[in-house]
Amino acid sequence: MAADNANHGQFLGMNEEEEAFAKGLAAKALLTSAVYPLTCVKTLIQLGHEPFPLSTGKTLIVAGRNAYFLPNVFSYARQLANLHDMGVLFTGLDSAIFSLIVQGVTSYHTSKYIDKYYPTVGGAPENINAEEKLMTLQNLTEHQSFKRHMRSAIRDSAVRIVAVTAARPLTGIGLVPQIIGELIVIWGVHTLTYAADRMLVKSGMYENNDDKGKKDVEEVRKFINTAIPFVTNSFGYPYAVVSTVMAVAGSGLAVSFLPYTPSFVNWHNAWDYLRPHGLKRGARLFFREQTGAVSVGSDQQLYASNKHFF
Repeated sequence: MAADNANHGQFLGMNEEEEAFAKGLAAKALLTSAVYPLTCVKTLIQLGHEPFPLSTGKTLIVAGRNAYFLPNVFSYARQLANLHDMGVLFTGLDSAIFSLIVQGVTSYHTSKYIDKYYPTVGGAPENINAEEKLMTLQNLTEHQSFKRHMRSAIRDSAVRIVAVTAARPLTGIGLVPQIIGELIVIWGVHTLTYAADRMLVKSGMYENNDDKGKKDVEEVRKFINTAIPFVTNSFGYPYAVVSTVMAVAGSGLAVSFLPYTPSFVNWHNAWDYLRPHGLKRGARLFFREQTGAVSVGSDQQLYASNKHFF
């Protein structure tokens, strides 16, 4: 009877872990849909599509040198919608959700596969469950902490490589820089988190066992877990831009032809082409300074000139 009740409570025959994963993936899909207009704008910016006039201002808002600024992402989205219609901001949403689902499902099953058939990938899991339950960070030696982060980094790298590759089953164009960017972020996060963990232990913060001390440690760790990915993402971002630019190569889109983009033999050529001013395209939502060439439009306004000249 209890078994029947348990089976009745299952969603589509999934166990609790699978159901939690499915719900999490559905939530991510909804969030992706909600913010997709910004994703669409960011992709266009990464491709160098800047059709709207520049404005002038100070680099430090009210101080600093004079500079030309591209419209912020919200202004860009509004002008794009006015130029075409709101639907243009959701172009490619179906592909984005499909990619999210493929990567999510692949990551989940790859992790399960590794845990079942290759549990020693990244190092032997020496009492890892007991460590997680019984040992706090101050009880781990530097060697134990290092092994834990190293193991996690190696396994995360394997999972992300498989997931990213699965999301591009028909073409490998732009795949290499995307994988490099992913690995930079993964290893950067684990390296800096390891260093931060050891600094916390050596600072003596864990020795305060009262409620205030525990709360302080918890707040510091929350800050670390938020700040470190933000920092490391900035180092992997240029590779994401190169991957986006390479992804449209041979697509037949206007942006993949001269005078907008030269033909790239490989992603190294794209990197060299973007290095002067383009590797940070879309990295900022606001105060997007135009550091490259500027041209005068037919309406006598100034525009960013991302065209390629011989």
